Parts: sequence; C-alpha cells; structure tokens
Amino acid sequence: MKYNKNMTISEILFSNSKTIEVMHKYGLTCLNCLGAERETLEEVARANEIDLDKMIKDLNNLEKEDACV
Repeated sequence: MKYNKNMTISEILFSNSKTIEVMHKYGLTCLNCLGAERETLEEVARANEIDLDKMIKDLNNLEKEDACV
C-alpha cells in the first residue's frame, strides 16, 4: 500500500500497526480523535502545521521496512 494525502486517518491506522509510531512522531494522538474516520491526512497535517510530504514519506518508508524483514 502506498500512503497518500487523501487517505483518512482511520484507513492509515488500520493498514499497519506501525503507523501509530509515525503519528506519535508528529505529535498526533489520532486513536482518540473523533474525526479519524472522515478527516484526511492532508486536513490533519494542515490543521496541525505538519509537513505533509515528510509525513507521507515516513509512512511509505514503513512499508519498505516491512518488506525488508
């Protein structure tokens, strides 16, 4: 799976348990967020002043790490 700005937070969190680590790295506690099912990664990044491209890169690197194991 390749992560992108249009994915909802729930989609991301349920796709790989390690995505929680990335969310926490950026100060997001999205597991408790009521909007996780409808808010996109882009919306959350904008609201929290997070570098969206960097976060997407970190999420996609998780997939690469899993493939190397």
